[in-house]
Amino acid sequence: MDKQVLRNIERLKEDMFLAERKVADFISSNPYEVVELNVSDLADKSGASDATVIRLCKRLGYKGFYQMKLALAEELGRYQMTGYSDPEENPKNAREVIQCLTRDLMHIADRLDNEKAEECAEMICNSKRVFVVAAGNTIPVAMDFTFRLCRQGINASCGTIVEYGMATMVGGGEEDLLIAVSHSGSSKHVIQAVEIAKKKKIPTVAVTSSKSNPLARRAKITLLTAVERPLFGEYGSATHIYDQAVLDSLLYLVAQKRKLDEDIEMIEALLAEYKI
Repeated sequence: MDKQVLRNIERLKEDMFLAERKVADFISSNPYEVVELNVSDLADKSGASDATVIRLCKRLGYKGFYQMKLALAEELGRYQMTGYSDPEENPKNAREVIQCLTRDLMHIADRLDNEKAEECAEMICNSKRVFVVAAGNTIPVAMDFTFRLCRQGINASCGTIVEYGMATMVGGGEEDLLIAVSHSGSSKHVIQAVEIAKKKKIPTVAVTSSKSNPLARRAKITLLTAVERPLFGEYGSATHIYDQAVLDSLLYLVAQKRKLDEDIEMIEALLAEYKI
């Protein structure tokens, strides 16, 4: 099978079902837009279902949507997968990189729903246990968030092994909380964790890039980390600053709602012994 997505679409179009052809036509007409979309966004824009999008990707010779989009991005020549189609617009030095990240964070701040963030912070403070789940390279972000929740006296857990994290949720209930972190919102393990939480009546919060992706559609509350044109694309050296910024805002709100009790003071005193 030819690795070029657009060529494969033209080659196989006559064998496609009508719904698949609608998706294929949208990809052919809007290839640069498609590399910025997720499964659900493409399904909505082409008037099809998520399943149809995945089925088309497999017909074209790819394991799934992500692999197809990666091939399409390479085909369109996105320079080093940085999120910029024009090399003249790329940051020229370290200062400009930070300026671009600052621009992205301001975009996230403008879109962040303050009422939902306050509600999430309140849920964290009132929860018996907070389960934090992520997959792949987002796990370190989730673990850092969990560690800092614990330092504020919150009973929080996050496992590097996804199956272990799911197992800890078996004894959970409506007094607990699940926070799911996934930029794409399509990570199978994270979505499965949310499904388990729903069966256990555990409230769920999603930290993700789109309100229409599979994770966001399943969560009770969604906090968005989306930017119009990210400095790093999904396929290169992806930054976690976007997720970290939203999680840091939650940590700040939680800290404002809680009072430093004697147990937390004792923990901080013990940690201080390991500093010069």
